[in-house]
Amino acid sequence: MRKLSVGLILLVTLAMLISACGGAAPADTGAADTGAADTAAADTAAAAAEAPAAEPTPVVNNFGECEDPLVLWHGLTGSDGAVFAELLQQFSEANPDVCLNSEGYPWDIFFQKYPTAVAAGTPPDMVIFHAAEVNQMANEGLMAPMDDIIFNDGTLNKADFNEVLINGISVNGQTMAVPFDNHGWLLWYNTKLMEDAGLDPEVLPQNGAEFIEMAQQLTVDVNGKHPNEEGFDKDNVAVWAIDYTWPRFTIPTTLWQFGGGVVSEDGTTATLSSPESIAAVQFWHDLMYKYNVAPPAVPGKTWAGDLYKNNQLVFMWEGTWTGGFMRDNPDVAALTKTAFINSLAPDGNQAVKFDSHIMSVPTGVDQDGIDKAKKLMTFLVQNGAYWATSGQVPSLKSVQALPEVQSIPSVAKAAEQFNAIGRTDLAHPAFIEIQTAWETAVGNALATPDADVAAALQAGNDQIQAILDRP
Repeated sequence: MRKLSVGLILLVTLAMLISACGGAAPADTGAADTGAADTAAADTAAAAAEAPAAEPTPVVNNFGECEDPLVLWHGLTGSDGAVFAELLQQFSEANPDVCLNSEGYPWDIFFQKYPTAVAAGTPPDMVIFHAAEVNQMANEGLMAPMDDIIFNDGTLNKADFNEVLINGISVNGQTMAVPFDNHGWLLWYNTKLMEDAGLDPEVLPQNGAEFIEMAQQLTVDVNGKHPNEEGFDKDNVAVWAIDYTWPRFTIPTTLWQFGGGVVSEDGTTATLSSPESIAAVQFWHDLMYKYNVAPPAVPGKTWAGDLYKNNQLVFMWEGTWTGGFMRDNPDVAALTKTAFINSLAPDGNQAVKFDSHIMSVPTGVDQDGIDKAKKLMTFLVQNGAYWATSGQVPSLKSVQALPEVQSIPSVAKAAEQFNAIGRTDLAHPAFIEIQTAWETAVGNALATPDADVAAALQAGNDQIQAILDRP
Protein backbone atom coordinates (compact mmCIF):
# COMPACT_ATOMS: atom_id res chain seq x y z
CA MET A 1 0.00 0.00 0.00
CA ARG A 2 3.03 2.32 0.25
CA LYS A 3 2.85 3.05 -3.49
CA LEU A 4 -0.80 4.02 -3.20
CA SER A 5 -0.08 6.24 -0.21
CA VAL A 6 2.48 8.20 -2.23
CA GLY A 7 -0.04 8.30 -5.06
CA LEU A 8 -2.65 9.83 -2.78
CA ILE A 9 -0.36 12.75 -1.97
CA LEU A 10 0.50 13.32 -5.63
CA LEU A 11 -3.11 13.10 -6.71
CA VAL A 12 -4.26 15.58 -4.07
CA THR A 13 -1.86 17.97 -5.78
CA LEU A 14 -3.33 16.94 -9.14
CA ALA A 15 -6.81 17.65 -7.82
CA MET A 16 -5.83 21.19 -6.99
CA LEU A 17 -4.30 21.82 -10.41
CA ILE A 18 -6.51 20.08 -12.92
CA SER A 19 -9.18 21.93 -14.85
CA ALA A 20 -12.32 20.49 -16.35
CA CYS A 21 -12.98 20.46 -20.07
CA GLY A 22 -15.90 22.65 -20.95
CA GLY A 23 -17.14 25.86 -22.42
CA ALA A 24 -16.70 27.94 -19.28
CA ALA A 25 -13.93 30.48 -18.97
CA PRO A 26 -10.81 28.96 -17.47
CA ALA A 27 -9.83 30.48 -14.16
CA ASP A 28 -6.17 30.78 -15.12
CA THR A 29 -6.14 32.16 -18.65
CA GLY A 30 -3.78 34.93 -17.61
CA ALA A 31 -0.19 33.70 -17.67
CA ALA A 32 1.07 36.32 -15.24
CA ASP A 33 -0.66 34.76 -12.27
CA THR A 34 0.31 31.17 -13.14
CA GLY A 35 3.20 31.06 -10.71
CA ALA A 36 1.10 32.49 -7.92
CA ALA A 37 -1.69 30.07 -8.68
CA ASP A 38 0.67 27.11 -8.61
CA THR A 39 2.17 28.25 -5.29
CA ALA A 40 -1.29 28.66 -3.82
CA ALA A 41 -2.29 25.26 -5.16
CA ALA A 42 0.75 23.64 -3.57
CA ASP A 43 -0.04 25.29 -0.22
CA THR A 44 -3.66 24.21 -0.49
CA ALA A 45 -2.63 20.67 -1.39
CA ALA A 46 -0.34 20.46 1.63
CA ALA A 47 -3.14 21.59 3.89
CA ALA A 48 -5.58 19.22 2.22
CA ALA A 49 -3.25 16.30 2.87
CA GLU A 50 -3.69 16.94 6.61
CA ALA A 51 -7.32 18.04 6.54
CA PRO A 52 -10.45 15.88 6.15
CA ALA A 53 -11.33 15.04 2.56
CA ALA A 54 -13.65 17.49 0.81
CA GLU A 55 -17.31 16.54 0.95
CA PRO A 56 -18.27 15.07 -2.43
CA THR A 57 -21.03 16.81 -4.34
CA PRO A 58 -21.90 14.26 -7.02
CA VAL A 59 -24.33 14.58 -9.87
CA VAL A 60 -26.00 11.19 -9.54
CA ASN A 61 -28.05 9.54 -12.27
CA ASN A 62 -29.52 6.07 -11.83
CA PHE A 63 -30.60 3.99 -14.80
CA GLY A 64 -32.59 0.83 -14.19
CA GLU A 65 -33.10 -0.99 -10.91
CA CYS A 66 -31.11 -3.87 -9.44
CA GLU A 67 -29.20 -4.84 -6.31
CA ASP A 68 -25.74 -4.69 -7.91
CA PRO A 69 -25.52 -1.77 -10.37
CA LEU A 70 -22.54 -0.86 -12.52
CA VAL A 71 -20.92 2.06 -10.67
CA LEU A 72 -19.35 4.74 -12.86
CA TRP A 73 -17.40 7.76 -11.62
CA HIS A 74 -16.45 10.62 -13.94
CA GLY A 75 -15.93 14.37 -14.12
CA LEU A 76 -18.28 15.20 -16.99
CA THR A 77 -20.27 17.76 -15.05
CA GLY A 78 -20.06 20.68 -17.47
CA SER A 79 -22.27 21.40 -20.46
CA ASP A 80 -21.29 18.03 -21.92
CA GLY A 81 -22.73 16.27 -18.86
CA ALA A 82 -26.29 16.52 -20.16
CA VAL A 83 -25.33 14.84 -23.45
CA PHE A 84 -23.45 12.16 -21.52
CA ALA A 85 -26.50 11.45 -19.35
CA GLU A 86 -28.59 11.02 -22.49
CA LEU A 87 -26.05 8.50 -23.80
CA LEU A 88 -26.25 6.55 -20.55
CA GLN A 89 -30.04 6.50 -20.83
CA GLN A 90 -29.71 5.07 -24.34
CA PHE A 91 -27.35 2.40 -22.99
CA SER A 92 -29.83 1.49 -20.27
CA GLU A 93 -32.66 1.14 -22.77
CA ALA A 94 -30.51 -1.04 -25.05
CA ASN A 95 -29.21 -3.16 -22.14
CA PRO A 96 -32.08 -3.66 -19.66
CA ASP A 97 -30.07 -6.41 -17.94
CA VAL A 98 -27.47 -3.87 -16.73
CA CYS A 99 -28.53 -1.16 -14.32
CA LEU A 100 -26.22 1.78 -13.87
CA ASN A 101 -25.27 4.25 -11.14
CA SER A 102 -23.45 7.25 -12.66
CA GLU A 103 -21.74 9.68 -10.29
CA GLY A 104 -20.29 12.88 -11.75
CA TYR A 105 -17.85 14.84 -9.58
CA PRO A 106 -15.93 18.07 -10.06
CA TRP A 107 -12.46 16.96 -11.10
CA ASP A 108 -10.84 18.03 -7.82
CA ILE A 109 -13.25 15.82 -5.86
CA PHE A 110 -12.89 12.98 -8.36
CA PHE A 111 -9.12 12.84 -7.94
CA GLN A 112 -9.47 12.72 -4.17
CA LYS A 113 -12.11 9.98 -4.15
CA TYR A 114 -10.69 7.71 -6.85
CA PRO A 115 -7.31 6.75 -5.31
CA THR A 116 -8.83 6.62 -1.84
CA ALA A 117 -11.47 4.14 -2.99
CA VAL A 118 -8.87 1.93 -4.70
CA ALA A 119 -6.68 1.96 -1.58
CA ALA A 120 -9.68 1.01 0.55
CA GLY A 121 -10.61 -1.88 -1.75
CA THR A 122 -13.95 -0.28 -2.70
CA PRO A 123 -13.40 1.11 -6.20
CA PRO A 124 -16.16 1.94 -8.66
CA ASP A 125 -16.46 -0.46 -11.59
CA MET A 126 -15.42 2.14 -14.15
CA VAL A 127 -13.93 5.65 -14.28
CA ILE A 128 -13.53 8.36 -16.90
CA PHE A 129 -10.74 10.94 -16.78
CA HIS A 130 -8.05 12.20 -19.22
CA ALA A 131 -5.35 10.55 -21.31
CA ALA A 132 -2.73 13.00 -20.02
CA GLU A 133 -3.02 11.54 -16.51
CA VAL A 134 -2.92 7.86 -17.48
CA ASN A 135 0.81 7.29 -17.09
CA GLN A 136 0.88 8.69 -13.58
CA MET A 137 -2.30 6.84 -12.57
CA ALA A 138 -0.97 3.56 -13.96
CA ASN A 139 2.35 3.97 -12.18
CA GLU A 140 0.49 4.52 -8.92
CA GLY A 141 -1.25 1.15 -9.36
CA LEU A 142 -4.74 2.63 -9.84
CA MET A 143 -5.65 1.11 -13.23
CA ALA A 144 -6.12 -2.38 -14.69
CA PRO A 145 -4.64 -3.03 -18.17
CA MET A 146 -7.33 -3.18 -20.83
CA ASP A 147 -5.68 -5.55 -23.33
CA ASP A 148 -7.15 -8.79 -21.96
CA ILE A 149 -10.40 -7.07 -21.01
CA ILE A 150 -11.47 -5.54 -24.31
CA PHE A 151 -8.78 -5.51 -27.04
CA ASN A 152 -7.30 -9.00 -27.32
CA ASP A 153 -10.65 -10.72 -27.90
CA GLY A 154 -11.48 -8.39 -30.79
CA THR A 155 -14.26 -6.44 -29.06
CA LEU A 156 -12.37 -3.27 -29.95
CA ASN A 157 -9.39 -2.85 -32.26
CA LYS A 158 -6.60 -0.46 -31.30
CA ALA A 159 -6.02 0.29 -34.99
CA ASP A 160 -9.44 1.97 -35.10
CA PHE A 161 -8.23 4.71 -32.73
CA ASN A 162 -5.72 7.53 -33.16
CA GLU A 163 -2.29 5.86 -33.04
CA VAL A 164 -0.65 8.78 -31.23
CA LEU A 165 -3.31 8.55 -28.53
CA ILE A 166 -3.03 4.78 -28.11
CA ASN A 167 0.72 5.15 -27.68
CA GLY A 168 0.15 7.85 -25.09
CA ILE A 169 -2.11 5.67 -22.92
CA SER A 170 0.11 2.59 -23.15
CA VAL A 171 2.47 1.98 -20.23
CA ASN A 172 5.19 -0.69 -20.23
CA GLY A 173 3.67 -2.32 -23.29
CA GLN A 174 0.13 -2.43 -21.90
CA THR A 175 -2.78 -0.27 -23.03
CA MET A 176 -4.34 1.08 -19.85
CA ALA A 177 -7.55 2.67 -21.13
CA VAL A 178 -10.13 2.95 -23.90
CA PRO A 179 -10.44 6.38 -25.58
CA PHE A 180 -13.93 7.87 -25.40
CA ASP A 181 -13.20 10.94 -27.50
CA ASN A 182 -10.54 13.28 -28.86
CA HIS A 183 -10.61 16.89 -27.73
CA GLY A 184 -8.29 19.87 -27.88
CA TRP A 185 -7.39 23.08 -29.65
CA LEU A 186 -9.00 24.28 -32.86
CA LEU A 187 -8.92 27.64 -34.62
CA TRP A 188 -12.22 29.52 -34.42
CA TYR A 189 -12.25 32.79 -36.36
CA ASN A 190 -14.64 35.67 -37.07
CA THR A 191 -15.17 36.01 -40.82
CA LYS A 192 -16.93 39.38 -40.58
CA LEU A 193 -14.05 41.02 -38.73
CA MET A 194 -11.66 39.70 -41.37
CA GLU A 195 -13.84 41.13 -44.14
CA ASP A 196 -14.11 44.44 -42.27
CA ALA A 197 -10.31 44.60 -42.33
CA GLY A 198 -10.29 44.00 -46.10
CA LEU A 199 -9.09 40.40 -45.78
CA ASP A 200 -10.37 37.20 -47.37
CA PRO A 201 -11.64 34.78 -44.68
CA GLU A 202 -10.65 31.89 -46.94
CA VAL A 203 -6.99 32.94 -46.97
CA LEU A 204 -5.35 32.26 -43.61
CA PRO A 205 -1.72 32.91 -42.58
CA GLN A 206 0.66 30.02 -43.21
CA ASN A 207 3.51 30.98 -40.85
CA GLY A 208 4.51 33.39 -38.11
CA ALA A 209 5.57 36.25 -40.37
CA GLU A 210 2.32 36.11 -42.35
CA PHE A 211 0.36 36.00 -39.10
CA ILE A 212 2.06 39.12 -37.69
CA GLU A 213 1.35 41.02 -40.92
CA MET A 214 -2.30 39.96 -40.87
CA ALA A 215 -2.62 40.53 -37.11
CA GLN A 216 -1.55 44.16 -37.49
CA GLN A 217 -4.28 44.65 -40.07
CA LEU A 218 -6.87 43.02 -37.80
CA THR A 219 -6.01 44.77 -34.55
CA VAL A 220 -7.51 48.21 -34.19
CA ASP A 221 -7.88 50.67 -31.30
CA VAL A 222 -10.96 52.71 -30.39
CA ASN A 223 -9.76 55.47 -32.74
CA GLY A 224 -9.44 53.15 -35.72
CA LYS A 225 -5.63 53.00 -35.66
CA HIS A 226 -3.55 49.84 -36.13
CA PRO A 227 -0.53 48.81 -34.02
CA ASN A 228 1.93 49.73 -36.79
CA GLU A 229 0.50 53.25 -37.08
CA GLU A 230 1.62 56.28 -35.10
CA GLY A 231 -0.73 57.13 -32.27
CA PHE A 232 -2.05 53.59 -31.74
CA ASP A 233 -3.54 53.34 -28.23
CA LYS A 234 -2.53 49.94 -26.87
CA ASP A 235 -4.54 50.54 -23.72
CA ASN A 236 -7.82 51.01 -25.57
CA VAL A 237 -8.06 48.30 -28.20
CA ALA A 238 -11.39 47.68 -29.90
CA VAL A 239 -10.47 44.48 -31.77
CA TRP A 240 -7.61 42.08 -31.03
CA ALA A 241 -6.18 39.72 -33.63
CA ILE A 242 -5.59 36.85 -31.18
CA ASP A 243 -5.60 36.07 -27.48
CA TYR A 244 -3.34 33.93 -25.31
CA THR A 245 -5.74 31.22 -24.20
CA TRP A 246 -5.34 28.24 -21.85
CA PRO A 247 -1.54 27.71 -21.57
CA ARG A 248 -1.97 23.98 -21.02
CA PHE A 249 -2.92 23.62 -24.70
CA THR A 250 -1.56 26.82 -26.26
CA ILE A 251 2.04 26.44 -25.11
CA PRO A 252 2.65 22.78 -26.09
CA THR A 253 1.08 23.52 -29.48
CA THR A 254 3.39 26.48 -30.06
CA LEU A 255 6.49 24.72 -28.73
CA TRP A 256 5.97 21.79 -31.10
CA GLN A 257 5.36 24.10 -34.06
CA PHE A 258 8.77 25.71 -33.42
CA GLY A 259 10.45 22.31 -33.02
CA GLY A 260 10.79 22.68 -29.28
CA GLY A 261 9.11 21.08 -26.31
CA VAL A 262 9.27 20.52 -22.59
CA VAL A 263 10.98 17.10 -22.46
CA SER A 264 12.86 15.10 -25.09
CA GLU A 265 11.08 12.20 -26.78
CA ASP A 266 13.00 9.67 -24.69
CA GLY A 267 11.90 11.39 -21.49
CA THR A 268 15.42 12.01 -20.16
CA THR A 269 16.24 15.61 -21.03
CA ALA A 270 14.43 18.87 -20.30
CA THR A 271 14.13 20.98 -23.45
CA LEU A 272 12.20 24.01 -22.20
CA SER A 273 15.31 26.20 -22.53
CA SER A 274 16.25 25.00 -26.03
CA PRO A 275 16.58 27.76 -28.67
CA GLU A 276 13.41 26.48 -30.34
CA SER A 277 11.38 26.59 -27.12
CA ILE A 278 12.66 30.04 -26.23
CA ALA A 279 11.73 31.29 -29.71
CA ALA A 280 8.20 29.88 -29.35
CA VAL A 281 7.49 31.58 -26.02
CA GLN A 282 9.25 34.76 -27.17
CA PHE A 283 6.82 34.86 -30.11
CA TRP A 284 3.87 35.08 -27.71
CA HIS A 285 5.70 37.71 -25.66
CA ASP A 286 6.23 39.75 -28.83
CA LEU A 287 2.57 39.39 -29.87
CA MET A 288 1.58 40.93 -26.53
CA TYR A 289 4.24 43.56 -25.90
CA LYS A 290 6.08 44.31 -29.18
CA TYR A 291 3.40 44.04 -31.84
CA ASN A 292 0.44 44.75 -29.51
CA VAL A 293 -1.89 42.35 -31.34
CA ALA A 294 -2.78 40.17 -28.31
CA PRO A 295 -3.91 41.30 -24.86
CA PRO A 296 -1.11 41.13 -22.26
CA ALA A 297 -1.41 38.03 -20.08
CA VAL A 298 -2.24 39.87 -16.86
CA PRO A 299 -4.41 38.66 -13.96
CA GLY A 300 -8.10 39.32 -14.41
CA LYS A 301 -7.98 39.93 -18.15
CA THR A 302 -11.16 39.32 -20.10
CA TRP A 303 -11.67 35.71 -21.17
CA ALA A 304 -11.17 35.09 -24.88
CA GLY A 305 -14.71 33.74 -25.24
CA ASP A 306 -16.17 37.01 -23.95
CA LEU A 307 -14.01 39.04 -26.32
CA TYR A 308 -15.03 36.78 -29.18
CA LYS A 309 -18.72 36.95 -28.28
CA ASN A 310 -18.57 40.75 -28.42
CA ASN A 311 -16.77 40.88 -31.80
CA GLN A 312 -13.54 42.04 -30.15
CA LEU A 313 -11.40 39.05 -31.16
CA VAL A 314 -10.70 37.61 -34.60
CA PHE A 315 -8.62 34.44 -34.08
CA MET A 316 -9.48 32.30 -31.07
CA TRP A 317 -7.47 29.22 -30.13
CA GLU A 318 -9.98 27.25 -28.09
CA GLY A 319 -11.19 23.73 -27.43
CA THR A 320 -13.52 21.47 -29.34
CA TRP A 321 -15.99 21.97 -26.49
CA THR A 322 -16.48 25.53 -27.82
CA GLY A 323 -19.14 23.92 -29.99
CA GLY A 324 -21.46 24.24 -26.99
CA PHE A 325 -20.63 27.94 -26.72
CA MET A 326 -21.48 28.37 -30.39
CA ARG A 327 -24.80 26.56 -29.99
CA ASP A 328 -25.67 28.94 -27.18
CA ASN A 329 -24.67 31.95 -29.29
CA PRO A 330 -26.05 31.34 -32.80
CA ASP A 331 -25.44 34.94 -33.87
CA VAL A 332 -21.74 34.47 -33.13
CA ALA A 333 -21.69 31.04 -34.75
CA ALA A 334 -23.10 32.52 -37.95
CA LEU A 335 -19.93 34.64 -38.30
CA THR A 336 -17.54 31.85 -37.33
CA LYS A 337 -15.51 29.30 -39.25
CA THR A 338 -13.11 26.68 -37.98
CA ALA A 339 -9.72 25.61 -39.33
CA PHE A 340 -6.52 23.85 -38.35
CA ILE A 341 -4.64 25.82 -35.71
CA ASN A 342 -2.56 28.35 -37.62
CA SER A 343 1.20 27.86 -37.37
CA LEU A 344 3.17 30.62 -35.67
CA ALA A 345 6.52 29.03 -36.61
CA PRO A 346 8.81 30.74 -39.14
CA ASP A 347 8.66 27.76 -41.48
CA GLY A 348 4.95 27.09 -41.03
CA ASN A 349 5.53 23.73 -39.27
CA GLN A 350 2.22 22.39 -37.97
CA ALA A 351 1.30 20.70 -34.70
CA VAL A 352 -1.56 20.85 -32.24
CA LYS A 353 -2.11 19.40 -28.79
CA PHE A 354 -5.10 17.15 -28.18
CA ASP A 355 -6.21 15.02 -25.27
CA SER A 356 -8.92 12.45 -24.68
CA HIS A 357 -11.51 11.47 -22.13
CA ILE A 358 -10.57 7.87 -21.47
CA MET A 359 -12.44 4.97 -19.86
CA SER A 360 -10.71 2.68 -17.39
CA VAL A 361 -11.33 -0.15 -14.95
CA PRO A 362 -9.81 0.63 -11.52
CA THR A 363 -7.57 -1.86 -9.80
CA GLY A 364 -9.52 -4.29 -7.62
CA VAL A 365 -12.79 -4.50 -9.60
CA ASP A 366 -14.29 -8.01 -9.61
CA GLN A 367 -15.10 -9.95 -12.79
CA ASP A 368 -18.79 -9.04 -12.72
CA GLY A 369 -17.90 -5.37 -12.57
CA ILE A 370 -15.34 -5.78 -15.36
CA ASP A 371 -17.92 -7.45 -17.59
CA LYS A 372 -20.43 -4.66 -17.04
CA ALA A 373 -17.80 -1.96 -17.61
CA LYS A 374 -16.74 -3.67 -20.84
CA LYS A 375 -20.30 -3.60 -22.11
CA LEU A 376 -20.71 0.10 -21.31
CA MET A 377 -17.34 1.07 -22.80
CA THR A 378 -18.16 -0.74 -26.02
CA PHE A 379 -21.53 1.00 -26.27
CA LEU A 380 -20.09 4.47 -25.63
CA VAL A 381 -17.33 4.04 -28.20
CA GLN A 382 -19.63 2.66 -30.87
CA ASN A 383 -22.24 5.39 -30.26
CA GLY A 384 -19.77 8.27 -30.39
CA ALA A 385 -21.84 10.05 -33.04
CA TYR A 386 -24.25 11.15 -30.34
CA TRP A 387 -21.37 12.31 -28.13
CA ALA A 388 -20.21 14.46 -31.06
CA THR A 389 -23.24 16.70 -30.49
CA SER A 390 -21.41 17.93 -27.37
CA GLY A 391 -18.61 19.22 -29.62
CA GLN A 392 -16.15 16.41 -28.85
CA VAL A 393 -14.65 14.20 -31.54
CA PRO A 394 -15.65 10.50 -31.37
CA SER A 395 -12.65 8.27 -30.70
CA LEU A 396 -13.32 5.66 -33.41
CA LYS A 397 -12.16 6.77 -36.85
CA SER A 398 -15.07 4.89 -38.44
CA VAL A 399 -17.53 6.88 -36.34
CA GLN A 400 -15.75 10.14 -37.18
CA ALA A 401 -16.50 9.41 -40.84
CA LEU A 402 -20.26 8.99 -40.34
CA PRO A 403 -22.43 11.57 -42.14
CA GLU A 404 -24.04 12.78 -38.91
CA VAL A 405 -20.62 13.51 -37.44
CA GLN A 406 -19.26 15.10 -40.59
CA SER A 407 -22.32 17.36 -40.66
CA ILE A 408 -21.01 19.13 -37.52
CA PRO A 409 -18.36 21.42 -39.06
CA SER A 410 -16.22 21.96 -35.96
CA VAL A 411 -16.18 18.26 -35.07
CA ALA A 412 -15.33 17.22 -38.63
CA LYS A 413 -12.52 19.79 -38.81
CA ALA A 414 -11.13 18.81 -35.39
CA ALA A 415 -11.15 15.12 -36.30
CA GLU A 416 -9.25 15.84 -39.52
CA GLN A 417 -6.77 18.03 -37.65
CA PHE A 418 -6.04 15.62 -34.78
CA ASN A 419 -5.51 12.74 -37.18
CA ALA A 420 -3.19 14.82 -39.37
CA ILE A 421 -1.09 16.89 -36.94
CA GLY A 422 -2.30 16.01 -33.43
CA ARG A 423 0.16 15.31 -30.62
CA THR A 424 -0.36 14.34 -26.98
CA ASP A 425 1.62 15.32 -23.91
CA LEU A 426 4.64 13.16 -23.12
CA ALA A 427 3.57 10.31 -20.86
CA HIS A 428 5.63 10.42 -17.66
CA PRO A 429 5.09 9.22 -14.08
CA ALA A 430 5.82 12.77 -12.85
CA PHE A 431 3.63 14.41 -15.48
CA ILE A 432 1.85 16.74 -13.04
CA GLU A 433 5.05 18.02 -11.45
CA ILE A 434 6.57 18.66 -14.87
CA GLN A 435 3.43 20.44 -16.06
CA THR A 436 3.41 22.67 -12.97
CA ALA A 437 7.08 23.57 -13.52
CA TRP A 438 6.71 24.63 -17.14
CA GLU A 439 3.45 26.49 -16.53
CA THR A 440 5.15 28.51 -13.80
CA ALA A 441 8.17 29.23 -16.00
CA VAL A 442 6.10 30.30 -18.99
CA GLY A 443 3.88 32.42 -16.74
CA ASN A 444 6.94 34.26 -15.50
CA ALA A 445 8.24 34.66 -19.05
CA LEU A 446 5.02 36.34 -20.21
CA ALA A 447 4.22 38.30 -17.05
CA THR A 448 5.63 41.70 -17.99
CA PRO A 449 6.96 43.61 -21.02
CA ASP A 450 10.54 43.45 -19.70
CA ALA A 451 10.48 39.80 -18.60
CA ASP A 452 13.58 37.82 -19.57
CA VAL A 453 12.02 34.94 -21.50
CA ALA A 454 15.22 32.90 -21.78
CA ALA A 455 16.05 33.25 -18.08
CA ALA A 456 12.54 32.29 -16.99
CA LEU A 457 12.54 29.20 -19.18
CA GLN A 458 16.04 28.23 -18.00
CA ALA A 459 14.82 28.29 -14.41
CA GLY A 460 11.92 26.04 -15.34
CA ASN A 461 14.20 23.78 -17.37
CA ASP A 462 16.51 23.28 -14.37
CA GLN A 463 13.53 22.32 -12.21
CA ILE A 464 12.22 19.85 -14.80
CA GLN A 465 15.65 18.28 -15.28
CA ALA A 466 15.90 17.71 -11.53
CA ILE A 467 12.58 15.84 -11.69
CA LEU A 468 13.77 13.73 -14.63
CA ASP A 469 17.08 12.90 -12.90
CA ARG A 470 15.45 11.31 -9.86
CA PRO A 471 16.29 7.61 -9.40
